Amino acid sequence: MKTAYRINWLSATALLLALPTAYFILISVLKYMFGVDGPFDSMQPTLEQLGIKESLGLNINLLILFGPVIALIIAAAQVLKIQFQFTKDQFDFHIQVKKRWFALFVAVFSAGLLAILFWYVAGENCNC
Repeated sequence: MKTAYRINWLSATALLLALPTAYFILISVLKYMFGVDGPFDSMQPTLEQLGIKESLGLNINLLILFGPVIALIIAAAQVLKIQFQFTKDQFDFHIQVKKRWFALFVAVFSAGLLAILFWYVAGENCNC
């Protein structure tokens, strides 16, 4: 019996938006924490040409910062079902999570990337 795996194109698009950030974090960790210079040094000319050293604008910085945010929104829209019901005495708020494993993976992956970026920014700018 063959099992057919069906990957939603929205989830695949969301994953493609998050992958440049993951790659940039990976090569940065390899260079600055483990001393493996090869991947970062080979990508540095390409990243500089794409505008990594410039301020925010229409360059690679927007993809690295907002790619996981957009990916999380796309994946969460596929997985979450939110319902509101208001009556005179109460209001009901229901959240359902659908079992779409690939979309859940993309949502968790994107949230993890955002957490890493948050802790990097907090640690870099901390005056402790």
